Amino acid sequence: MNILQKTFSTSLLLLLFFVLTSCDQQESEMDLGTYRLAGETSGIEMDWELLSNYEPDNNFRAVLTIHNQSDDALSASGWSLYFNSIRPLVAESLLPDFQLELINGDFFKITPTENFSAIEPGESREIEYLGRFFSIKASDAPQGFYFVFDDGLIKTVDSVHVKPFERDEQVNRSEGDFVEVPTPESDFKKNEYLSLLPPDQVSRITPTPVSYQPGEGAFLLSGNQNIYYHENFSHEAGILETYLSAFSNIHVSVQLLQGEWDGTGFYLEPDNSINNSEAYRLDVTEESVHLKAAERPGMFYGIQTLRAMIETENPDELIISAARIEDEPAYGYRGMHLDVSRNFQPMQSVLQLLDVMAMYKMNKFHFHLTDDEGWRLEIEQLPELTTIGGRRGHTESEENYLIPSYGSGPDPTPGGGSFGSGWYSRDQYIEILRYATDRHIEVIPEIDVPGHARAAIVAMKARANRLTEAGDEEGANEYRLDEVGDESEYRSIQNFNDNVINVCLESSYRFLDLVIDEVEAMHRAAGAPLNTVHIGGDEVPAGVWQRSPACTIYMEENEIEDTQALQVHFFGKLRDMLAERGLQMAGWEEIAFMGEPHGEAKTPNPDFAGTMIPHIWSNIWGSGTEDYAYALANMGYEIIMSHASNFYFDFAYNKHWEEPGFYWAAMFDTKDPYSFIPTNLYRNAIADSYGNPIDPGYFDDAIRLTDQGRENILGLQGQLWTETVNQPGRMDYMIYPRLIGLAERAWVGDAAWAAHERFDEMTVARDEAWNEFANRIGQLELNRLDSYFNSINYRIPVPGMEIRDGRVVANNPFPGLTIRYELNGSEPDSNSPIYSTPVDVNGVEIVKAAVFNSAGRKGRTVSVSVNSN
Repeated sequence: MNILQKTFSTSLLLLLFFVLTSCDQQESEMDLGTYRLAGETSGIEMDWELLSNYEPDNNFRAVLTIHNQSDDALSASGWSLYFNSIRPLVAESLLPDFQLELINGDFFKITPTENFSAIEPGESREIEYLGRFFSIKASDAPQGFYFVFDDGLIKTVDSVHVKPFERDEQVNRSEGDFVEVPTPESDFKKNEYLSLLPPDQVSRITPTPVSYQPGEGAFLLSGNQNIYYHENFSHEAGILETYLSAFSNIHVSVQLLQGEWDGTGFYLEPDNSINNSEAYRLDVTEESVHLKAAERPGMFYGIQTLRAMIETENPDELIISAARIEDEPAYGYRGMHLDVSRNFQPMQSVLQLLDVMAMYKMNKFHFHLTDDEGWRLEIEQLPELTTIGGRRGHTESEENYLIPSYGSGPDPTPGGGSFGSGWYSRDQYIEILRYATDRHIEVIPEIDVPGHARAAIVAMKARANRLTEAGDEEGANEYRLDEVGDESEYRSIQNFNDNVINVCLESSYRFLDLVIDEVEAMHRAAGAPLNTVHIGGDEVPAGVWQRSPACTIYMEENEIEDTQALQVHFFGKLRDMLAERGLQMAGWEEIAFMGEPHGEAKTPNPDFAGTMIPHIWSNIWGSGTEDYAYALANMGYEIIMSHASNFYFDFAYNKHWEEPGFYWAAMFDTKDPYSFIPTNLYRNAIADSYGNPIDPGYFDDAIRLTDQGRENILGLQGQLWTETVNQPGRMDYMIYPRLIGLAERAWVGDAAWAAHERFDEMTVARDEAWNEFANRIGQLELNRLDSYFNSINYRIPVPGMEIRDGRVVANNPFPGLTIRYELNGSEPDSNSPIYSTPVDVNGVEIVKAAVFNSAGRKGRTVSVSVNSN
């Protein structure tokens, strides 16, 4: 049985198991050891409302309303309510009715006190409380509520409704928050400079090639088509055959060329005069399609260009317009990072992401497999890493699985309805590697240490306890990552107090040795050599290792002055461990700086320059972190620009309360990754994260990129962290179409418009170029995604709309998409009128509109009131 058959069979058995199990649970309870998960819900519904972010001491005020819809009273005692909240709660604000306990991370427990009285059937009760910082989005709300009764029975809350955010104190983080909340009217003004371009003014090729010269006529794609190939490109010829065979009116023949090419059909030819392995040349005439490349990656990218050039508007006459193209990437690293630890993402979602990356010529997949909230890769010698570290559910001991995070709830079953539990088996990971390799994408696994390691720490602690109980003391401590007797106190930025491995234990290095060996073995089995291991290295909190007996001894023996130096020492030791295997070490920017983990100003560490690759991430305009990339590149570090301000796809698209995501550095749409200027970074800065304009002189003393530094920029990378990616379709929604803007910038590098010396001239040129690119997305690229992928859930934008002179006018940020509207207050659907010209609204009270794609799927509906305009 091959891997695909094996995976399908395993998936089918698991599906049948989950279906049968879920059917049975409707009638019975799930045994969770000490606890029992009820087959029915609690009959309790909840509303959550943000009251104000303008509370003293950097707090917000919210109210949770409990609605008892069951036939039984919610008793005055005998239960606790568990939930997750990314915003910490202020315990004193819940008194005198409730006692609050922070269990760990974002996991909380509320227990009624003797002052609490029962909530009778049909009754509602408000719980007003304070939380830390602010909440401006539905995705900031607490989630994953469930009751645990004293007899061990667990019942989930039926539903939690988040009430709209409308008032200033709800939509702003503080009175100093000047980021605009989008309205239909403001969106209309924002889009007003965009225009629908005729098809011949819109490039079919994304990312944009270096040179494109149109020719005369077109190559007709119909009937019998011959693909001739040189023996170097047999695999790529098969890929081209697959693409062409998708059209029903094409019959493809693939032949290894023997002798001279006759100048007809398709020919895939090696050309050693091309000196970049990813470069290609493409000549299309009326008689032939001739692709040249020095190596397989270049040929593959040429085929992606060819695929994009096929004009499908008339299915009966498919053509490729004649052209001569010469193309190569500006950067050798064009990456996408996916976090599957915070919330697990199914393998099929990963494979689809790889397909889209390949389509847009992206070549590095940074696979974030481990973190505090989940270990997602099977390591056969250490099964606890996934059976415990790969599952989340209700637990007090964490002997069998981790506590819930990000609303994952009490059920630890993989596939049990939440994104908290799941992992990739060895065979599945190998399949992912092969899938990526076939598409010329290198997989860079991340094993996050020393911080962000809680899943591994808990799993190895449970393993140690199991072996100790079995009398195997030596085995118990072989791979342990925490130290019994370490009384160090700390809180990570995600609020964990136990998420950092002890770097002074030999067992920690044995663990890393074993894991790296296993990962290497999987890559070899897949035929996908492991070149780089990303070790994380970020966000190690103050206080770690300071009261560790092992570290006291280790630091004295190795003449290490303090725990900041201990962290640097650990990075060097891990670098050497990887170098002995011929592996490159990468990590987040912290690996290249001194002064961590205690939060001092970061100082570049010259000792590691040239030996490890930092990903620069913490860019927040106006914060003082903006020149980290150039400081390190100038020092000799090869760097990856992973800037949060433009490339963190977990950030919300804008400030609307229904747009999910984080926003600590920015909120941005597809235009922002497109507009990034890698070698003149500071010109990207318009306003800080609170909407305050950046002073023109702010960067006068900032570090400038040297010629050497320019050579050390390996490329760009987008990141999707998944704290808020906990429902079907959300992963696609956050990534696409922003990835298209990233792919353009990573392949092209600095855009031509960036060369204007005057900022105002640059802005005009950029907006003109963006208009064409936005037309590509609206007229071509989203249609391609729909055509190639059946259920891809990219974000469809909302229309801009306003009332002018008694008529409604509308636009959208991707010209070419369809706007449909209703004048009777009903929700627009695929049968609603299509907007093309201003519509008279005389006698109309409210206009509702939404943007639709070619498949009939729509984005969020917006409305404008006629009378108020």
